[in-house]
Amino acid sequence: RKGLFSGMKLKKKKKGEKGLTIANKDVLGDHDERTILLHDALGEKEEGEEDLMNSDALINVFGSLSPNRKRAKLVTRIHEDEMKSQNYQIAITIIEARQLVGENIDPVVIIEIGDEKKQTTVKEGTNAPFYNEYFVFDFVGPQVLLFDKIINISVMHNKLIGSVLIGSFKVDLGTVYSQPGHQFCDKWALLTDPADIRTGAKGYLKCDISVTGKGDAIQATQKMADTEEQIEKNLLIPKGFPSERPWARFYVRIYKAEGLPKMNSSIMANVTKAFIGDSKDLVDPYVVVMFAGQMGRTTVQKNCADPMWHEQIIFKEMFPPLCRRVKIQVWDEGSMNDVALATHFIDLKKISNEQDGDKGFLPTFGPAWINLYGSPRNHSLIDEHQELNEGFGEGVSFRGRLFIEIAVEILSGGARESKFSSIIKSAKLSTKDKDFKSVKGKDKTEKAGEDRKSASPSDKMNSTEVEVEPFDVPLEIYEEKFEEFLLFGTFFEVTMIDRKVGDKPITFEVSVGNFGSITDGVSAGAGRKKKTHDGEAEENLLHEGEDDISHDLGVPLISTTLPEKPLITHGNRNYQYLPYDERKPCICVKSYWGNQTFRLYFSNTLEKIADHLEESLEHIKDLIKVSETEAEEKIKKTLNDFISQSRAFMTITEKTPKGLNYTALDKKRLMLFKQELEAMSSDAKEIVQQQKKKMSLDEMIRETQMFIDKIRFLVDEPQNTVPDVFIWMLSNNKRIAYTRVPAKNILYSPAKEQRGKDCGKIKTHFLKLPGKRSLGWTVQAKVDIYLWLGPANYAHSVMENLPVGYEIELLSNTNSGLSSPACLLYKTLHLFQLRAHMYQARGLIAADSTGLSDPFAKVTFTSHCQTTKIISQTLSPTWNQTLLFNSIVLHGDREEITQFPPEIVVELYDDDAVGKAEYIGSTVAVPVVRLAHQRYEPPKLSYHPVYCGNLSGGDLLATFELLEIPESDPDRLPPMDPPDVGQIYPVPANIRPVLSKYRVEVLFWGVRELKKVQLLSVDRPQVLIECAGKGVKSSVIQSYKKNPNFTGLADWFEVELPENELLHPPLSICVVDWRAFGRSTLVGTHTINCLKQFLCKTPLGPQAAPKGLNIEESEDASPESSQTAELSREEQVLTDHIYAEVEQGKFTVIEPDSSLTAPPATELEHSAPETGKERKQKDMKKSTRRSTKRRRRTIADESAENVIDWWSKYYASVLRMQKVR
Repeated sequence: RKGLFSGMKLKKKKKGEKGLTIANKDVLGDHDERTILLHDALGEKEEGEEDLMNSDALINVFGSLSPNRKRAKLVTRIHEDEMKSQNYQIAITIIEARQLVGENIDPVVIIEIGDEKKQTTVKEGTNAPFYNEYFVFDFVGPQVLLFDKIINISVMHNKLIGSVLIGSFKVDLGTVYSQPGHQFCDKWALLTDPADIRTGAKGYLKCDISVTGKGDAIQATQKMADTEEQIEKNLLIPKGFPSERPWARFYVRIYKAEGLPKMNSSIMANVTKAFIGDSKDLVDPYVVVMFAGQMGRTTVQKNCADPMWHEQIIFKEMFPPLCRRVKIQVWDEGSMNDVALATHFIDLKKISNEQDGDKGFLPTFGPAWINLYGSPRNHSLIDEHQELNEGFGEGVSFRGRLFIEIAVEILSGGARESKFSSIIKSAKLSTKDKDFKSVKGKDKTEKAGEDRKSASPSDKMNSTEVEVEPFDVPLEIYEEKFEEFLLFGTFFEVTMIDRKVGDKPITFEVSVGNFGSITDGVSAGAGRKKKTHDGEAEENLLHEGEDDISHDLGVPLISTTLPEKPLITHGNRNYQYLPYDERKPCICVKSYWGNQTFRLYFSNTLEKIADHLEESLEHIKDLIKVSETEAEEKIKKTLNDFISQSRAFMTITEKTPKGLNYTALDKKRLMLFKQELEAMSSDAKEIVQQQKKKMSLDEMIRETQMFIDKIRFLVDEPQNTVPDVFIWMLSNNKRIAYTRVPAKNILYSPAKEQRGKDCGKIKTHFLKLPGKRSLGWTVQAKVDIYLWLGPANYAHSVMENLPVGYEIELLSNTNSGLSSPACLLYKTLHLFQLRAHMYQARGLIAADSTGLSDPFAKVTFTSHCQTTKIISQTLSPTWNQTLLFNSIVLHGDREEITQFPPEIVVELYDDDAVGKAEYIGSTVAVPVVRLAHQRYEPPKLSYHPVYCGNLSGGDLLATFELLEIPESDPDRLPPMDPPDVGQIYPVPANIRPVLSKYRVEVLFWGVRELKKVQLLSVDRPQVLIECAGKGVKSSVIQSYKKNPNFTGLADWFEVELPENELLHPPLSICVVDWRAFGRSTLVGTHTINCLKQFLCKTPLGPQAAPKGLNIEESEDASPESSQTAELSREEQVLTDHIYAEVEQGKFTVIEPDSSLTAPPATELEHSAPETGKERKQKDMKKSTRRSTKRRRRTIADESAENVIDWWSKYYASVLRMQKVR
């Protein structure tokens, strides 16, 4: 018995050879030498696909989308999107109600959000009560969970004993938040009776609803006049919704589930189950579906991890609904309480199309599988990550899958039984119905069981009560073809392992679904389930010419690496690494899934089109700084490429073989792709040809960004196929950290544009802790892994893109005679030196209460780490330090190391005198590689974006070079500048920027609109200006309320800045408030990243002045617009000057620059002193008047002030200062 990789004598792969070198004559005997794959067994379908995919036209069009790379594209952000808790406030104003149904009623309005309930006062004896009452609800949690919460507003008739419902209205918070300004203002909510939907409107309730999060701008809206407003034209519904919304039935059909966790581990009630030693599945699953504040559930299937229900849950809601998501949960019934096994959400927007006419379609889904994720499938009795199973946070493990269908049916005439539902009911078998009722009767946890029994069928039909009933499954539903998939991976590097993991041996587990999981995974012999019906094809495809194959064996399960003891990283005792030097361990997992990969192929193609547009857009934004003409040409070329790619994609979708198992949603989505891409293509054509109107570059960029957003929406495939791949790090058999890789990212296809972006590429993954993560959370481990997932038909391509120069070491399993790669051997090694030139950073996150940090950087490369010096109290540190990493050993081909070197991780920390250093961000960079025989050229410094979680944390100005150490002469490396006293090497002179002396002059005018800090008003503010480690302070305003302007106005400081404007450090403005006993409190900071706009370049005038007097003006950003700071200017000392000759009562200004049109010198000579003072007094009056009632400033106002006011104020202040002296 031989495995997939048996029959291959794997020789060392030389550069330039394609695929594997296979010598298999001795194994196959007299059979001809053949490749493993792609032969007649593929049938006509695959051949058709091959012809289509390999057509030259498509290859040319999509060529730019898939560059040949051995490593995945660099991602500078270490932490992917995390669920962050935020504070939200839900404000509801109940204004009035009208046209309430009933006589002599005492209406009261009750508002419910989740478990919170509030109510208005009772108004007696009126059908049109006026309330004008305001309610606030606070919510703390992730945005996703907030948006699922339902606002339920009910109007009741208040009685002494019990209240009677008049009508109610529901809307979810996500719908409110998606409105302009995150609010509905002065809108009428239509009230209906959920117990009888035939009766229509029960009245209208006028209300305001707003949802605001931290940092959301609150928009003030104009209230409408009450005089006879038309209620029907001002209903509380999103824009585009029809004013008359019909009722609809939402069918959620639950067919079956597969691969649920066999033992419920979360509750002590199941301890008895566990100790009986029963071999049955210890799980009693049922499904709960929640939609629009209602809940329906199926029956319980006892002791079954692969249950079948064949039940449908029917909701009645107005269409389009004001609730966006359907929540589907699988629960396990326990003897004491029930426990959630997994949760899945389906967004109705993604399974429907709101467009009018024949383009739109109602929500439809499946029948298709949805993959379920949650906490790890361990067998411990207490699950510490139970919240993951309830939909809080990212699932960290596969927990089975559910086969469901969703359909929507509009009820034209009230809620009478429709044709669709009557067909289903007539098709039911009477015996099945009886069985269902008996089970349902026994179900002790059925909610409101007595009420349901009392309700007659007609009442149920006309109310919004959830119905649950069995249905018969059409035969064609279960004709699903399973396809064999192969997951192959090679670990190239494991570093940055958190030292808390300990020194026990570490293993890695890679799984897809339950295949490969060591807990209850599908093993080599046992896990085939009932999928051997296409075993013949498997034999032909995988083991051609081998006659004695057992279908139950195939590739063995090697989903884990061998245990390896971690070693401490050189230079950083907090991190460890695994010594995967020349031996790179491999994993290989076989699995079986339905053949709907076409969905992922379409998704990948669209994603690549969007990525290509996005990359081009970034390039265009950089080009604008150099040349607008070039940028315009580039954007036109990009849009032309997009048009041709869209056409090619539509061609692929039209020619896709008809035999594929398409659901209704698959067909509708294909139509949607076509419509959207055609519309975007025609828009792009108009932009390129400028037919309708001439568009500016900014408008073209905005339109292109809109295209990207639209394509990104289409990329997300709601109908899952292959589950995500999980990589777990285990130490001492305990799961420590994980990463989750979407299957579509590593899915193989012969057509490059359909291939996953990381398929067959080495990608860096940063492992994270499962569950909720604490603040200041850092990397658990950095793993460089090559992953390939694809149909077994394409197994010959598994190793196609591995770095060359390896030999395969096979692992033999003596019990079964199976073999599969245990590891790859890279015997060629090369010595390198890494030089990390850490120059400076800008705009870092403030970690101290002073609004500043004490930053230092840790640079990690392979198994080495070094740290820079600490720069105190700054957000823009200049380290000017080179870190030398000697004797770095890299394995593999040197040419490929040059093209695709390992990545460098730079972490930034704030040093604290007491306690641990605080993490403030990180970035990932790639070094420039120079081989021994290549001519040395110094690299250029560049900015690397820093991220702290999802937040932007500034930029790092650095460059990294990896220099090969020549074997013949190890000392022959480019020279370094000598180290300083502290043995710190400066950045070499040929790399660090050339500096020039600049003078920054600041005119401190005043501060405005300062908010309270720590509940106290700001009274004595002071402004600190800092740039490149130098700076100035303003005078302290003694009483902000009495006079918000500074007494000392002008100040200056000199700095050395790079001549290259792109490398300029930022200028930071910091406002502090001085309080009693010499305490200062930070009010706020602002960073100006681009100093170019303030650079003052003026040629020398005819009258030369003393060289020392270089005057440069900049005004502190007045709080009216702190980000513009338009009067701050910076000047180049060597060539650019403004001269002023100052005498008593006389001013002469030589200012040839037309852009700063100064008043004529003659005017100033006579009038400046007097008019300056008068103007200043007038301006003081103006400013006090303006502070109470501001008007919008225009460009004309500002330029007039600049020309007349500013200069006269400035010279008047200079004169006054001279008099004081």
